[in-house]
Amino acid sequence: MAESKLRQLLHNLDAELQKTPGLDEKQRQQIASIRQEVEAVLAEMGSPTQSKDRIGEAVGLFETSHPKLTLILEQVIDTLAGMGF
Repeated sequence: MAESKLRQLLHNLDAELQKTPGLDEKQRQQIASIRQEVEAVLAEMGSPTQSKDRIGEAVGLFETSHPKLTLILEQVIDTLAGMGF
C-alpha cells in the first residue's frame, strides 16, 4: 500500500512540476535527483535514510517559493517514514 502511495506521489510531483513556473535548472535537477532516489527506494536499492534527508533539505528550499511542491515532498517523507525508513 505504501508503495502505491509513493508511486502516486511521484505522479503528483511530476504533474505539479509541469504546472510550476519559475523553477531554475538547479531546482529542477534537485527534484529529478530526489525522484530518482525515491524510485531507487521503490526498487529496494539505495539508502532510504539518505533519501529522506535530501528530501527534507529540498523542503526547506522550496517551502516559501513553491508550497505545492513542498506539500508533495512532505507526503513522500511521511510515506517513507510509514514504511519504516
